[in-house]
Amino acid sequence: MRPIHTLFAFTLLAGSLQAQPASADPAMKAAADKVNASGALLMPVAADGKAWRFTALNVAKDFTDAGLEPLIPVADKIASLDLARTKITDAGLKAVAAMKNLAELHLENTGIGDAGLDHLKDLASLEYLNLYNTKVTDAGLQKLAGLAKLKALYLWQSGVTKAGVAQLKARLPGAHINTGWTAEDDAKPAPFIAATPAADAKPAADAPKPAAPAPAKPEEKKADAPKPAAAAKLDPALAAKAVVYRDVIAPIMAAKCVGCHGEEKKKGKLQLHDYASILKGGSEGENNVVAGKPAESLMLIRINLPADDDEHMPPEDEPQISKEELAVLKWWIETGASETATVAAAKPTPDAEAALALLLAKGLPKQDAKTTAAPAKSKPAPLTDAEKKQITEITAKIQALNATLMPLAQDTEQLRLSVINATDKFGDKELALLEPIAKHLVWVDLARSQVTDAAADTLAKMTALERLHLENTKVTDAGLAKLAALQTLEYLNLYGTKTTDAGISKLAGAKGLKKLFVWQTGVTKAGAKALEGQLPGLVVNVGLSEAEIAKLTST
Repeated sequence: MRPIHTLFAFTLLAGSLQAQPASADPAMKAAADKVNASGALLMPVAADGKAWRFTALNVAKDFTDAGLEPLIPVADKIASLDLARTKITDAGLKAVAAMKNLAELHLENTGIGDAGLDHLKDLASLEYLNLYNTKVTDAGLQKLAGLAKLKALYLWQSGVTKAGVAQLKARLPGAHINTGWTAEDDAKPAPFIAATPAADAKPAADAPKPAAPAPAKPEEKKADAPKPAAAAKLDPALAAKAVVYRDVIAPIMAAKCVGCHGEEKKKGKLQLHDYASILKGGSEGENNVVAGKPAESLMLIRINLPADDDEHMPPEDEPQISKEELAVLKWWIETGASETATVAAAKPTPDAEAALALLLAKGLPKQDAKTTAAPAKSKPAPLTDAEKKQITEITAKIQALNATLMPLAQDTEQLRLSVINATDKFGDKELALLEPIAKHLVWVDLARSQVTDAAADTLAKMTALERLHLENTKVTDAGLAKLAALQTLEYLNLYGTKTTDAGISKLAGAKGLKKLFVWQTGVTKAGAKALEGQLPGLVVNVGLSEAEIAKLTST
């Protein structure tokens, strides 16, 4: 699961806040120092320091009401507050009531009940509120009727009913209120996520948006997505041999989930590499797969969320669960989530049979899930006290530049860097500050920063690097040769750079590379295809050419 929540458009919000930049605000600096020293994170939304976001992600299990005390003096500067999975109580939300410019609030998986909503009813700027798996009921829900700007409210696995939602919806007609699946919904055909386009599909589906270049999102209108063709039939002999978990479910997990939730890497303490782990679940308990109850199975709930939702899985820039895979997952859970039942014994429904016919069209997998999954990555050694001290010292230097250096997830010491709030002043010299701890960095986002080809010297030392954003930077072909040494690199974004076919050909040595984005560069389709031929499994996305765009826009 993705380690940092997606935020709303705080650029608009920041303009409405009357505050000085963080460097000129002693109260804000004092609050940030206290929060960041505790292991939580308080950082500006933008470089002007007018709006700030807080997350307790890395200390959630130990975070109590007292953890909000440093925010009280600067309450009006807080625009985003993430208290998900913490031990915050109804009484603790009194500190939140003073956050008059709060636009986003995460309270999912907390003990918050109706009483806590009394402290939220006057948050006039609130646009997003997540109350998933809380104790809120219809009675408490109505306290939110005065939140005129509320656009998104999530209430799955709470005490709220459809009647309560209808009552609030009448008061807030513009709000999207999501209550998840109900028993009634479960009796209907499942909505399906559109299948991920094949690697050789036409590039139109991947056309970048001009304002925010990013991989194309999966279709979000799931209710209207096509179901598997009911006419497809499964070979009876194959159905008698195929074991549902071993031959269908496990390969889906290996292809779409194990990369982040496997034997070694277990984001959110969730592992999906074997049957026992799937049923055990992660940090949210044994509700990942609830046999016989797809509506209560967190795996399906998250797959069915809109692709841009914080909790949607897999992350929107990763290969998505296809409509056939979703149909089979739902059917498998409905029929008891057996580890040993064959397809024939489980008696698939027509929809499930159609999906199975497509998934097993090439026969049974030649290997079980353990061998078809990507090779397990070596587990990093625990940090020594000296390394922890070094990381703390460098983190302070990076934060002073308004960039972010923090653990990749709650249960790992590996690091991620983002310079989104420091793009105008973060260059090669600033990146070099990370060289002493280079081996601990896994994700690095340098998009729109001032780095040049010289940055490759530092990046090449990040031997555990998996994801690298260099879009809209000054990097050219000259900088790519040294990146070929990064054997763990899986994702590289070069959108809007001056790279060419000659440059990307140097990446043939990066054997782990799976995704390369080169829209609006000098890379041609021929150059992309040549590199794909050298790196099996690699997909190079070149976007649309000017001619293709002209053809699509001409009417």
